[in-house]
Amino acid sequence: MVQRNSVLITVLLAAIVILVALMVWIASSPDNAQPLVNGSEAIISGTLTSRDMGPGITYILAVHPAGYQKLRELETEVELYASQHVAAYTTLAAAGPYRIQVPAPGEYVLYAWRDEDGDGGINHEDYLEPTGWYHTDDYLKPTKVHAALGRETVGIDITLISPTPYPREEMSVSRGSGGGTLKNVKGYPVLHLWGSDEERGYAQGYLVGPQIRDWTEYVLLEFYAESPSLYETVLLPFIRSNFGANDRYVPVADAMLLGMRDSGAEMRIDALNRNITRDDILAINSLYTLVLLRDAVYEIESGSDGMLCSNAVVWGNLTRNPEISGGLIHGKNMDGENDLRKVTVNTLLIVATEPEEGSGNMRVVGIDWPGFYGTYNGMNEGGLIMVTHSSDSTTDFSATDMLEYSSLYMESLQCCRTIPETQAYWESRNMTRTGGWNTAISVPYRADPNRIPSVTFESDSYGMAVRKPGDIPPTGIPAILTTNDFHVYTGADPEAIAATDGSWAPVSPTCHRYIAMNETLNRLISSGRSIGTAEMIEVLQSAANGTTEYSYIGYPDTMSFAVAREDLENRILDAPYANFTTFSFEEVFQ
Repeated sequence: MVQRNSVLITVLLAAIVILVALMVWIASSPDNAQPLVNGSEAIISGTLTSRDMGPGITYILAVHPAGYQKLRELETEVELYASQHVAAYTTLAAAGPYRIQVPAPGEYVLYAWRDEDGDGGINHEDYLEPTGWYHTDDYLKPTKVHAALGRETVGIDITLISPTPYPREEMSVSRGSGGGTLKNVKGYPVLHLWGSDEERGYAQGYLVGPQIRDWTEYVLLEFYAESPSLYETVLLPFIRSNFGANDRYVPVADAMLLGMRDSGAEMRIDALNRNITRDDILAINSLYTLVLLRDAVYEIESGSDGMLCSNAVVWGNLTRNPEISGGLIHGKNMDGENDLRKVTVNTLLIVATEPEEGSGNMRVVGIDWPGFYGTYNGMNEGGLIMVTHSSDSTTDFSATDMLEYSSLYMESLQCCRTIPETQAYWESRNMTRTGGWNTAISVPYRADPNRIPSVTFESDSYGMAVRKPGDIPPTGIPAILTTNDFHVYTGADPEAIAATDGSWAPVSPTCHRYIAMNETLNRLISSGRSIGTAEMIEVLQSAANGTTEYSYIGYPDTMSFAVAREDLENRILDAPYANFTTFSFEEVFQ
């Protein structure tokens, strides 16, 4: 993505170029290499530390750089240290110094974990087995280390880290007329919040404060921003100066921080050498805009992090079966938010939001993460469903009245019952949307079979269009699919839309997940199968590409939903291949 005539991005780009050059120089500097007596060896050494050195053996791996690019897949192997992507490894029984002799000179990534259950693989469930890797102070993802013949590359230090899982016991807190409860329902953490925006924010901070801190450091900063200096000098100033529509949420962020402090949660973010602040909470709730800004200054193609969600909605004569009874079924894969520590999987949170009495707002159930006062995938008590997909389009980075889609979704779900009401709210909301976005929207079907029950809002900072069933394949059937490309929105701003791949109708051959879902749906229909949960799961599986951290299926006619997440214990990467758990809308408010 390339910036549109903006002095801001020009300045930011220059700053980033300097930062990148510095990081590369630090990572490749030969000053940490010492000569060896045996000139035919290449050694990498350092010190391993751990905050909590429990039982088990620690494996330290020297991974080929190509293997690091497939680290998610590599971690599914039964004996990780025996992988073809691992050049050499060593083990430690306790924290301390380590040395690895690699088989050939070249670049390696140093990755470690403590094998507490002794099976030779990694168990990420509830962070059971802490992980770590070598990185520099200003580039937090795994950093390549150069090994040379006859030299020992020293100072390659690694710290094992285990974030904080949700507590097992139920917790509650009251604040004014509001409050919250954190409990486990059918194996999933459920956060029930009620009261005013600030009261709900306080309760969230109090109940999931450690997880908010971890999400800030290990997802927002480590995984997305990657660099503390980039985060502090570029991304946070942008939040402060350009998100004018966030003003109403500043008190919510402050209340969340107060709740964290009152609960005694750890506030310090080690990589930033400071405590978590209001800006960090606002940044969590502006997540994808920060990613788009980072990509803009790097001139990286949008979606480079694999934020490639997929969506399918079916109703009417295709769902006439005992389970759906001709109603609507809405399936969604959430792809790409796959941090190396599995924080986005372990902190997946069902949030049941109950508004302040007398506000006139509706209750909302969102499938979210800690620290979010908005939602990216939610359903309200009227059965309106909204789910998210990024899309290519240049963001108006010069705007100063931005609002992230997660906040816009929550506002819409609290006050809208129909698709036309939602469209009218979007068009009346005085703010600038952040970047290209496809929003799949559905409502119950059986109550009003004459209305269109599902559409896709294709939008960016400058305008939007509503894509209806049949505008592109599938045609002639009651179904609509959504991935990450615009198909009917041709852009209100020519420069912005020029950043897209122009994949309007008919569907471009590059839309692989869209085509896969369409082909799977057609195959199921051709074989005479009615679409229920099992069939929707097949559709979602066809679009999964190794990065689906969770999947969601909504049933608005029966006011229920199902969730599946990446199976960390059995090392199943794609959520639609794991087990789905079904909830009624009401039970998460009990």
